[in-house]
Amino acid sequence: MSVRRSFWIGLAVLMLVVGLSSGSWAEPGVTDKEIKLGAIMDLSGPIAFMGKGIAGGQSTYYKYINDQGGVHGRKINLIVEDDGYSPPKSVAAAKKLIESDQVFCISFVLGSAQALAMYPILERTGVPLVHTGTQNSRIGTPPKKYLFLADPSYLDQAKIQINFALKDLNMEKPKVGVVYQDDEPGQDYYKGVVEACKHYGLELVAEAPFKRGTVDFSSHVAKLKSAGADLVMTWLLVREPAALLKEAEKVAYKPVWFTASGSADPMILKLAGDSAFYGNGFFAAGILAYPFKDNPAAAEMMAVWPKYNDRPWSFYDYYSWGAAKIMVEALKRTGKEPTREGLIKALESFNGFETGIFGPLTWGPNKRAGNQFIQIQSAVKLPGGNHKYFPISAWVKADF
Repeated sequence: MSVRRSFWIGLAVLMLVVGLSSGSWAEPGVTDKEIKLGAIMDLSGPIAFMGKGIAGGQSTYYKYINDQGGVHGRKINLIVEDDGYSPPKSVAAAKKLIESDQVFCISFVLGSAQALAMYPILERTGVPLVHTGTQNSRIGTPPKKYLFLADPSYLDQAKIQINFALKDLNMEKPKVGVVYQDDEPGQDYYKGVVEACKHYGLELVAEAPFKRGTVDFSSHVAKLKSAGADLVMTWLLVREPAALLKEAEKVAYKPVWFTASGSADPMILKLAGDSAFYGNGFFAAGILAYPFKDNPAAAEMMAVWPKYNDRPWSFYDYYSWGAAKIMVEALKRTGKEPTREGLIKALESFNGFETGIFGPLTWGPNKRAGNQFIQIQSAVKLPGGNHKYFPISAWVKADF
């Protein structure tokens, strides 16, 4: 062996020894004591109230896990980036987390447009996105290697809700109307309504799309009422349900209302007040197990929360507590020598996995839409105006 070759081999061995002794790891974001995760969400824009809750729930769960020794002896270090709910800013945040911060993976991104915009970066760098905070079916269908969807899609939600109206509410041949925000998530729900009407032989008598930011729903309600829609399916967020329901009460319109998961926060009922109970029922798609104290996962969160926070927990904290449980379970399954490819295989091993918060999760090599289950939740009027949603079904899956 030549002197030159011996020198380079010796240098390579020395660098390997030094690297191992300093706690470095072959995979970015991993040392013998830490695993670095990234998250991207709106902390300053139009849905900052969601983003702050989601950031808080994740951070709290990881602190809780770290205080128990972490995962395989590694503490979780979560770096959260604010994208202001802007896809271009989401892309910039992803580049920073991956190229500068050197995170192991992206644990959470809020919004389907944001996740899809950054996907080319994830694909190029081989970085998985474990939880996309959306119910847009495009995240999971067709499957993309580095994107995982843990929420039931809006498309499936609409199918389940119409089935429930027919079989459990005993509505015979209802005339269906639909109100939806005219963007990608709203259209996903609308597509589910159209497919369900075709499947069950129902007439879709009124379609009333609206643009983001709409506050006046008088024309939408007039269209629904004049068409005789007695089952109204809605894709709304926080402010819109109150405006829609109050307008319906104003003109004495009393359909059965169903709404997608974006309006399953009790805040919606507070804003709508008694108008939520004027019609013949107001039902939401519950994507999270209702946080009763006899639910062990919810009870665990309620017990732990005050130890790390001086504010009450919210719906979004609860949601992201569940998302963080998924992330931790995936890290456990990845093993003591984590790699990004190993993380993907770990997620693909989920088969009916129960968090106690989300419906059963199943992913696989060709399956990225992991959850097809919702609970039907009904708005319930309580004394003092403290109205709530309560589940009136177990986890329900679309039958087609």
